[in-house]
Amino acid sequence: MKIIKITSVNFEQAIVEAIKIFDRGGIVAHPTDTVWGLAADSENPKALAKIHFLKKSNPAKPLLLNLPSKAYLNRLGAKLCQAHLLTKKFWPGNLSLLVCSKKNPAEKIGVRLPDHAISRALARKFGAPLVTTSANLTGKKVARDAAAVARIFPTIDLILDDGSLSRNLASTLVDVSAGEIQLVRAGALDFKKILQTQSRQS
Repeated sequence: MKIIKITSVNFEQAIVEAIKIFDRGGIVAHPTDTVWGLAADSENPKALAKIHFLKKSNPAKPLLLNLPSKAYLNRLGAKLCQAHLLTKKFWPGNLSLLVCSKKNPAEKIGVRLPDHAISRALARKFGAPLVTTSANLTGKKVARDAAAVARIFPTIDLILDDGSLSRNLASTLVDVSAGEIQLVRAGALDFKKILQTQSRQS
């Protein structure tokens, strides 16, 4: 395990080191605008299996995608009218969306664009979506800081530590795959604010 203390001086180099780990199928822990997370290359099956192994989670459980940009959503999703209304107001931020997959409209994918310099820089520099999930064992509390991440996941490849403390709430997750907004997981963004966006457009 390697821990990098992030500063304004070494920020870019730390991101480059993280990308090298993604390229070889490794896992990187980093802060977000909500909770501490684990990230990996979304197209690497071994990396995805490693995340589930570390978290002791169900391999069949889908993981959210941290997108390189707001525009990247158009490459992955279909039927995005409602999604675009929400991303215009709440991205970057603590809102995650379930949308129809462009590859298979019968399936759903979860997407997010966090409002945090490190998590956004990782996906942008990688140039493709990263899977991201909370830094905790399934059913347990999320790691509060980098030291807690290291205790829970001693075999993780890299921790990017900017001194952040995790918030108690994950991102709010809503399903817009059918056009209407349906709450899947309550979180840091008040669902009433999300519904207000829908009502103003109706």
